Amino acid sequence: MPDRLLSMADDYMHPPGDQQTWNESRYIDFHDPSSGVGGWFRIGMRPNEKHAEMSACVNLPDGRTAFYFERAPIDGNRLSAGGQEWTIGDPYRISTVSYDGPVLMLDDAWTLVDPKKAFTTSPRETARIRLRVETKGLDAVMGSDQAHIDKIFLPGQADWHYQHLCWVTGTVQIGDTSFTVDGRGGKDHSWGPRNWLAKVYLRWFIGISEDDGLGFMLVRAVGPTKKTRSGHVWEDGEFHVVDDFEMRNTYLDTAPHTLRHTELTIRSGAREWSVTGEPEGWVPLRHLSKDENGNPAHLRIVKSPTLWRFDDGRQGAGMCEMHDRVDAEGVPVGLHD
Repeated sequence: MPDRLLSMADDYMHPPGDQQTWNESRYIDFHDPSSGVGGWFRIGMRPNEKHAEMSACVNLPDGRTAFYFERAPIDGNRLSAGGQEWTIGDPYRISTVSYDGPVLMLDDAWTLVDPKKAFTTSPRETARIRLRVETKGLDAVMGSDQAHIDKIFLPGQADWHYQHLCWVTGTVQIGDTSFTVDGRGGKDHSWGPRNWLAKVYLRWFIGISEDDGLGFMLVRAVGPTKKTRSGHVWEDGEFHVVDDFEMRNTYLDTAPHTLRHTELTIRSGAREWSVTGEPEGWVPLRHLSKDENGNPAHLRIVKSPTLWRFDDGRQGAGMCEMHDRVDAEGVPVGLHD
């Protein structure tokens, strides 16, 4: 992929390529420790397959999860599908996300390991979501120069991509209960052919300090032919590409082998930052497809709203996302890293 600087137009939609799996996706996540509400929203347009992947998830303060997924029919490449709609205001700085539609009410999110059972047996409510997503602009984007993406993405994940930290405010209504949220998290946008099994395992860590002066997005990705370990730090208005980071992850010893604690040491040039993270919940997803050898493969994706503590004592919030192929015994393959 040639080096390319993003333009303001790249925050909008792109003409679809002719590949069957061509995808244009947008995603945000956030966690608000004050209200106890977190969540994530994704819309992935697949115009050549004439459907979109629409996901809506809210982590509720009582420990329940409100979740919905739909392969919504579409007839083009746009910013709405399945009740979820995005608008772009000031490019790279302000956008909105809304969702009006059903959600499953899950006392235990691990019900989703059997999606058919979860969707047929779980009670439902109606959600009304209105979120304003603010970022620090193009200068704070990992991928403003697409040469960045080679540091974090694997071949086949997407041709074009960018990601940045975000601040999410608005209202979340589930049934008759409403919450006002003021959360911290990440936002990304990618377009091109999409292969979820491009990775063997992946770690994505996102956090922003309570005073908003320090934030990070880190990716550790391992694929069949390539490994990456990089990301960026945003500190006091300055953008730093990460040269490397160490992570010391502690997992539950028994199934479902969830992340319980992480310690990160992040380096960029002569700068170094340390932070520890404590996941507060786990929402499992799965993708079933074929691997690079044509064999059936199962990719497990677990998303966790997370509290962070920086080495200077500041608290923070964000998300951890863990992708793993699972072996024949159902064990995630990346537990050693």
